[in-house]
Amino acid sequence: MQTHFVFRQMDSSSALRGYAEERLEKIKRYFADPLRISCTFSVEKIEHIAEFEVVLRNGLQLHASEATENMYSSVDLALAKMERQVRRYKDRIRHHKGHEGRSAKVRLGVIASERETDELAEASAGAPAIGAPELAGAQGQGRVIRAREVETERLTIDQAIMQMNLLHKAFYVFTNAVTGSVNVLYRRDAATYGLIEPEAIEPAVE
Repeated sequence: MQTHFVFRQMDSSSALRGYAEERLEKIKRYFADPLRISCTFSVEKIEHIAEFEVVLRNGLQLHASEATENMYSSVDLALAKMERQVRRYKDRIRHHKGHEGRSAKVRLGVIASERETDELAEASAGAPAIGAPELAGAQGQGRVIRAREVETERLTIDQAIMQMNLLHKAFYVFTNAVTGSVNVLYRRDAATYGLIEPEAIEPAVE
């Protein structure tokens, strides 16, 4: 098992490292397979943020983070959150197997808000007025400030729901193992999920 620690905006702490490793034992006892664990501790103003990412050999990923005014409390709450999901899905996690077949790659981008885009345009030296052709792309499509390409996991819908919950995400993009198409799963409320999938297009008749 590999455990990687990162300290941001704070000094490295062997005491905190040891405390997190001790608390992680509760997570590790659920899995016989080796784990790769990343622990990130950061401070932003008064918030002490603890973030944990766990990758299992079968490809599943776990994630949890929490922010409080005390780093040790953040560690406790984040790992308690992770353990609740692990206990919920422990049998399915242990027996999870990936699906063979081609997985699609998608581009995930972060787009600046209209207000931020306008402020950036105004701050630029010699920037043209809002609405000028030079800024049409920024206005019409949004300004992409960060983007990355990811390969989507090939999963059934039930497996995608489990993976989304293990990651504590509001949505999850995956390759549907049954249809082979890229789907987007999202949380609607406490009891239901939504699924976006492409509709098959009939070939044009000449």
